[in-house]
Amino acid sequence: MLSYQHGYHAGNYADVAKHILLSRLLNYLVRKDKSLLYLETHAGRGVYDLASAQATKTNEAQHGIQLLWQVRDRLPAIFSEYMQILAQLNPKVSEKLQYYPGSPYLAIHQLRQQDRIMCCELHPQEFIALERIKKQGKRVAFLAEDGLSQLKALLPPLEKRGLIFIDPTYEIKTDYKTIPLYLSDAYKRFQTGVFVLWYPIVEQRLHEQLLRGLKQIKAEKSLRVEFWLNQKPAKGMLGCGLWIINPPYMIKDEATTVLQALKQYFNPGASSFVVQEE
Repeated sequence: MLSYQHGYHAGNYADVAKHILLSRLLNYLVRKDKSLLYLETHAGRGVYDLASAQATKTNEAQHGIQLLWQVRDRLPAIFSEYMQILAQLNPKVSEKLQYYPGSPYLAIHQLRQQDRIMCCELHPQEFIALERIKKQGKRVAFLAEDGLSQLKALLPPLEKRGLIFIDPTYEIKTDYKTIPLYLSDAYKRFQTGVFVLWYPIVEQRLHEQLLRGLKQIKAEKSLRVEFWLNQKPAKGMLGCGLWIINPPYMIKDEATTVLQALKQYFNPGASSFVVQEE
């Protein structure tokens, strides 16, 4: 299915939680000199205009990144690199951001000349927008392909190091069953890679089904990171999560610091989080 367009949700609380933790993972991986592969299965358009018709129709960014941007000088230091990228994308400093970076933009700005970046996006309009992102002279390839099928084609990478970011749309309920199967197969091909799966928490039954599938993957170490709003929205997510296979040693503590900060701004007094080794 190709109906999903992330512009309606860009910069919401789930994006913030997802992207700050992705930023921290990238920060860790580039500390070693050896080159790596960044492979993303569902890239989206890369940069989102928060003043667009899509974004203003839902105004989700107003309760997400815009809240953090107003208090950016009071956030823990761990947010600094993420906030610097936001500032670079929005050079005219104001109380509101106009542009929000998707994960391909973060990867291009945080990775190095020797690293390889491959971003898949099957939606035609989103892919056209993705191709407009400046590659900063780096080794970047945008593929109009089904990212899940590319896991088999592109793994294991020649670099023998990498971060595989899987961010599906979950447009159909069977995704909660099939996505862990794709991830399990990819892990078998590249057991030293860092795998990051994002998922929405919409319905408890589907959430439990997804976790059962993920726990069946025979990975040596996995980390479950979830942020819960703890309120029933009229339509939308109860929360969101990241399942990280081969998490760097520091990410558990950093995830705790990040989500403790987010609790202060996203549904304060009611929101909660989980950071748990599996």
